[in-house]
Amino acid sequence: MKKILKPYLDIVFPAVCVCCGASLAVSGKHLCHWCRSDRFEKADHDEFLICPDSVLFLHMMWKFDKGGYLQNLMHNLKYNFMKGVGEEMGYVLGHSLIDSRESDWLQDMDQLNPLLIPVPLHKSKLRKRGYNQAGAIADGLSRATGWSVVATDSIKRVRNTKTQTGLSTEERKKNLHGAFVVVSPASFQNRLPVIVDDVFTTGATTYELAGILSGPDQKAGIITVAMA
Repeated sequence: MKKILKPYLDIVFPAVCVCCGASLAVSGKHLCHWCRSDRFEKADHDEFLICPDSVLFLHMMWKFDKGGYLQNLMHNLKYNFMKGVGEEMGYVLGHSLIDSRESDWLQDMDQLNPLLIPVPLHKSKLRKRGYNQAGAIADGLSRATGWSVVATDSIKRVRNTKTQTGLSTEERKKNLHGAFVVVSPASFQNRLPVIVDDVFTTGATTYELAGILSGPDQKAGIITVAMA
């Protein structure tokens, strides 16, 4: 029935880009080619950021455009259950990582057996939103890279921290201290933890997570869609 009705539904309700509203040439996509490839400014290279010792590498795809298309898209992703959009952005994010790195670097990463770790939501926020947007991004990233995603119960957010908006860097660190706990340490043995989130602002959240996942002989990677 869907196959029969689809041509008529496409005429009455044509597929449009959820970001800019442009018509979609490819069925099954959520973002137009322009929004996927050229609309947003590329983020600065990670070597311009000073990272803690627990972080092996950083990769951010786009610069956050406060008040613009990307901010609206991220808001809808977080609060309007756009799981498919998150997966598609994760897939694009994965290819941006691949395209930005040398083949030797990617081979070294594969040998480290990366494990994608979406930044966990507290259970109260998860109930309210219905899903974790970082998890959707990680699923798309996994399709692009072939790296597996950690089981959702392996690491948890045990403190329902207040919003980071408006807090200083130091206040963000204090707000997140002790927020995460590793439930299943065995899941991370002999794996390179790669933390996945939607937006990198000061790094307080991902750095806190990297700190509890790293050790004397282990570091973590961080990958986000945008950098504020």
